[in-house]
Amino acid sequence: MTQLKAGILNVAYSPNLGDGLIAECLRYGLTSSAAAIEARFIDLAGRESFSQGLKSKQRFNAIRAMLPTFALGFASRLFLSLLVQFRLKPFYLRKMVGLDAVILGGGNLLADQDLNFPKKIHCALMAAARLRLPVYLYGVGVSDDWSPTGRRLFLEALNACDLRFISVRDARSARLLEQALSPSKRDIVTVLDPGVFAALAMPPEAKNPPLPDGVRRIGVGVMSPSELKYHGLSSMDDQVLFDFYLTLFAELGARGFQVAVFTNGSPEDRAFAKQLSRSVGEDAETQAWFSDASDRIQSPTDLCQFIATCSGIVAFRLHAIIAAFSYDKPFVALEWDKKVGAFLSEVKRPGAIANIAESSGASVLDMLLPGLNPSADLSSRAFAQRSLQSVHQLGALIGQQQQRHAHEHLNR
Repeated sequence: MTQLKAGILNVAYSPNLGDGLIAECLRYGLTSSAAAIEARFIDLAGRESFSQGLKSKQRFNAIRAMLPTFALGFASRLFLSLLVQFRLKPFYLRKMVGLDAVILGGGNLLADQDLNFPKKIHCALMAAARLRLPVYLYGVGVSDDWSPTGRRLFLEALNACDLRFISVRDARSARLLEQALSPSKRDIVTVLDPGVFAALAMPPEAKNPPLPDGVRRIGVGVMSPSELKYHGLSSMDDQVLFDFYLTLFAELGARGFQVAVFTNGSPEDRAFAKQLSRSVGEDAETQAWFSDASDRIQSPTDLCQFIATCSGIVAFRLHAIIAAFSYDKPFVALEWDKKVGAFLSEVKRPGAIANIAESSGASVLDMLLPGLNPSADLSSRAFAQRSLQSVHQLGALIGQQQQRHAHEHLNR
C-alpha cells in the first residue's frame, strides 16, 4: 500500500519556536502511528525554514517602525491582502498537490489579530477544497477575539472544505468553538496539546551532560513588553516587567541558583533578553551564576534540549511551560493569556501560575521550590501517553477513511 501523505498546516517555521515544537511533535505522532503517515509542513506564512521566519519578522518590524502610527492598520491590511492573494495562494496549492489529507493544527490558530490567521486559513482551506482534500482540525486553540470579518472568514472556510474531524486543545477552546459554529452541531473533541509528548519526540541528548551535584540552574523565559502588549496584555508596564525580571534574577542568585535566560525565539524577546543581561552585568562575579542562552536556541529541538538541562523553569510563553511539563521539570507560568491557564487546568496544575503585578521575585521562587525537592512527583508520563495516543488515533482515522475512499472508487 502506498504511504499516505498529510500536510500539517500551521506556523511550523515561526520565529516563535513553540509553534515549531507543536509541528515536530505532530509529525512524530503521525509517523509513529500504525498508519505510518508521511507528514509535511505547510507554513501558513509561506516560510520553509526557521531562518527565513526570523528574517521575515525582522523585515516586517523594520517596515512597521518607519510608518506613522495612523498608517499602521491600513498598511498591515493592504500588505496581508497582497501577500495572501499573490504569494500564499499559489504556495498552498503547490504544497498540497500530491497529499492525501490536510491537518490544520495545532497552536492558537483560530485567533484574530489584524485578520492574520482568518485570511491565511481561509485561503489555505479553500485551496484544500479546490483539490478535494479532506481536512482534519487537530488540537487547535481558539480565542475570543474574532472580529466580524474574521468570524465570517473562519466559518466560510470551515464550511467550504471537506472537514472530517474537529478537535481542540482545551475545554475553553471547545466552548468558544461550539459557540462560533452554532447553530450547526458538530462533534468537537478535546485533546491535549501535542507538545506534551515533546520528551518522547525529542528525548534529551547524551551530549548535554547533567549539572554537577549540588548545582541547580533555573531557566527564565523572557518575553518582551511589546510582544505582551501585541498579544493582548495592554496593561503591561515596561518598567514593571523589567524590574520584575531583575529582582527575580537577583533573588535566584542570592539563594545560590544559576540563572540562564532564554527565549522561544521571537526577535523582540531576544532583544529584550540582551537588554536585561546588560543590566545584570558582565563582570566575572556575575557571569559565574548568570548566563544568556538565547542565541544558542535556534530550533524547537534546541529549545527542548535547553529546557531538559534545567532544574526548573519560570516563563510566560506557553510552550516553554509545556516543554518543562513534558521533561518533568518544575515550573511557574507567568500569567498573560487565558490559554496558559487553560493548559494548566487540562494537566491538573492550575496553581502553577503567578501574576507579576501581584508577585515578587521571591514569591515566584517560593512557588518553584517545592518542585525542586527530589521527592516531588512531577511525572507527565500519563499525559504524554494520552496525547500521543490521540495523534495515533488521528493517523488511524485518516488511514481508515482513505482506505474506504479507495474501496468505493474501485467499486464504481
